Amino acid sequence: MDAIRQILENFRGTLPDGSTTAAAIDRGAAPEEISACATEEGLHALAGALFEACEENLDAGGEPAPQRTVIDAVAARLQEFRQQLPATSETARMIDRGASLEEISEAAQQEGLSSLASLLFEAEREAGGRS
Repeated sequence: MDAIRQILENFRGTLPDGSTTAAAIDRGAAPEEISACATEEGLHALAGALFEACEENLDAGGEPAPQRTVIDAVAARLQEFRQQLPATSETARMIDRGASLEEISEAAQQEGLSSLASLLFEAEREAGGRS
């Protein structure tokens, strides 16, 4: 949890006080809620960093999340990202047609959506490369 706390402290100083993400951090919300707020506000770097830190925390705890849980979480996060992408985005088109995580990740990387690409890379790794 120290990594998550450090990420939140580092990002908090850059957030305006009226931000829902800042409010969630200030009231000590769970990392998942903060990540959802960050995604809503377009703070993809924070959301991606929290996702990775939570995954590392699960790995360190010795009890990995079941594969289905990882896939479900990724599917939910993909839909959150999709809502923020314009229809002209290749990444959006890939998500809409149900492309593999690898294809979506490549499109996201090409469009400069590095936090999404990182999220998908980690999800692929967690799921053993299956999409």
